[in-house]
Amino acid sequence: MCSISTNKTANKQLKKLERSNDKKKIERRLFLFANEADICVSGALDNLECSMTRKPPELKGVKKKQIGRHRVYYTGHHTKCSYFSFYIKLFKKSDKNKEDDPKFHKKLIRALNEEPIKTIAS
Repeated sequence: MCSISTNKTANKQLKKLERSNDKKKIERRLFLFANEADICVSGALDNLECSMTRKPPELKGVKKKQIGRHRVYYTGHHTKCSYFSFYIKLFKKSDKNKEDDPKFHKKLIRALNEEPIKTIAS
């Protein structure tokens, strides 16, 4: 049973989803994904490399999971029994925040450098 934590940026993005119930859905799914893994057994959050091309070295090890229409960016591995969700790309119909855009990479790096402040529980 592993844990998953979030930072200030991810919490702000989740707060934007409160009215649509997507916040509860994302938190529940992240908890279940982390909960199914332990030190000996990998889970759904392992081995999902991010599909960004030309990604900077600061984003090495970043993974992405699609939950509903949203993308959750996180780090961590089951051998450490913890995951850190640091950015949630909210669904948008426009191509804002394209994954290969250097501006988007800077946003991810800033969010990645924030400290975890909350652990998602059942």
